[in-house]
Amino acid sequence: MKTRSELKSESKELLKGHWGKAILLNIIPVVGSIISMSLIGLCVFLIASFVDSDSARHVAEAIGSTNGNVSSGSSGANVGNSVTSIIGTLLTVGVMFTTIDWLRTKKDDFNTASGIFAVFCKKYFVGTIILVILTTIFKVLWTLCFVVPGIIKSYSYSQTCYIYKDITDSGQDENLNFLDYITLSRSLMKGHKLDYFVLQLSFAGWFILACIIPFGIGFIWYWPYYTTTKAAFYKDLSQDMFLGEKNGYRQLLGK
Repeated sequence: MKTRSELKSESKELLKGHWGKAILLNIIPVVGSIISMSLIGLCVFLIASFVDSDSARHVAEAIGSTNGNVSSGSSGANVGNSVTSIIGTLLTVGVMFTTIDWLRTKKDDFNTASGIFAVFCKKYFVGTIILVILTTIFKVLWTLCFVVPGIIKSYSYSQTCYIYKDITDSGQDENLNFLDYITLSRSLMKGHKLDYFVLQLSFAGWFILACIIPFGIGFIWYWPYYTTTKAAFYKDLSQDMFLGEKNGYRQLLGK
């Protein structure tokens, strides 16, 4: 395995001179992060404004009085939030797919709009959405047991979509079910979950800096760098085994 420094150097080398392209490719996650940070800042400001004032009591009373009216629409809102979350995840996976291809070929002649929506095609769409739903369900179930197992499993499942893309691209997906892709991710990450955790933790300083910079503008540079480094981790860990000789990955499945 490459060191964290080597993975980050590989990412920076790819992004060097191509930051504009990378920012456009990652624009949706970036905008999502900026909006999230803006909302958090707004909430903190409002809470601070209401502390030790009668306004807080009035707001609480107003919320309580409208509970009955809001509850009737809560189910629809929950469904809407779930759909929005899935679409957001699919867009993020599309960026992951495009980034890993870019990292391998070093060719930046791709269309950024097509890259963002890479998952929304006949080849990937159904499989990706099923895998996203399955891994989410499994992580929630493990988290319901205890929080720590849920976190550990999230690392075990982290390479699932990359593996699905590689096997699909190489035409080796016959006789595989969707649980097999999750199993392959678990096998691939065996002994490397801590490495992945530490790699993500090494971006804490970048994340804090991105948050400190006004209006969340720092995320414009943080997110492409972070996404590319995660792709470099998968590329190094998998050694293209899912793109190679037919059925070469089956030893990880025990088949």
